Amino acid sequence: MYAPPEQLNSNHCLVTDKSDSYSLGIVLYELFYVFSTEMERCHCLNDLRISLKVNEDFAECYPFETKIIERLVLNEREKRTNVEELLTIYTTEVQQRMKKKQNNKKQMIIKDLEEKLRDKDKRIQQLELELEKNKL
Repeated sequence: MYAPPEQLNSNHCLVTDKSDSYSLGIVLYELFYVFSTEMERCHCLNDLRISLKVNEDFAECYPFETKIIERLVLNEREKRTNVEELLTIYTTEVQQRMKKKQNNKKQMIIKDLEEKLRDKDKRIQQLELELEKNKL
């Protein structure tokens, strides 16, 4: 189940970092996908090995992980992502997610401050009206 095509289709066992990448792709799919039954697991893993695509539901829930898994399980060893490339891709993704969270947090703070400013503006208008009334 975890052996890459070049090992299955060869008389002598070829083991490289790209072979390990293939196995890692299968393992990652198993870790992220919640299989209902052992039969579903076998079916989904077999589909991944043949079509090089993950289940559509999985792809919707985990688009980033889908991209990684599908790059790890390519049949052509030379085109597979190796561990160094994987770390670079993952680091970039984490940095982008952190930046997005920071931006979202900043936006929430800005909205909160804008709301407070509107409330204070309303209070100033109320006080100005009261002051006008008292002058008369």
